[in-house]
Amino acid sequence: YKHVLIRHPLSPAVDAATRDLLDVGPLPRGGNSFTVGNTGGGDNQTSGASFRIFVDTRDWDNTLGMNTPGQVGDPESPLYKNLFELWANDKLFPAFYSRDKVNSVAFERLELRPGQ
Repeated sequence: YKHVLIRHPLSPAVDAATRDLLDVGPLPRGGNSFTVGNTGGGDNQTSGASFRIFVDTRDWDNTLGMNTPGQVGDPESPLYKNLFELWANDKLFPAFYSRDKVNSVAFERLELRPGQ
């Protein structure tokens, strides 16, 4: 079946438990080389869009996006692969711009203070 499995570059060099932590997927994925949302010709998707954004310039808070697998490079973070299933199913998430909307959905806040 057509699927997507994102293999981490270190997967061949680590044990199975670590590989399971690093790799993302597999999940079923439709499409092929000749469809909208091209996913390549093989059984495992190896090409295609990993990021999309639809910007509503009349109301920036109506902007929608999709990204895979997540926004954090630490495999122990809940944000490492939290977007993968949404992306694999062509689902969008809100990409807010206004301070109030961003603050209403913020996972955490990191404040950098150079020189202090």
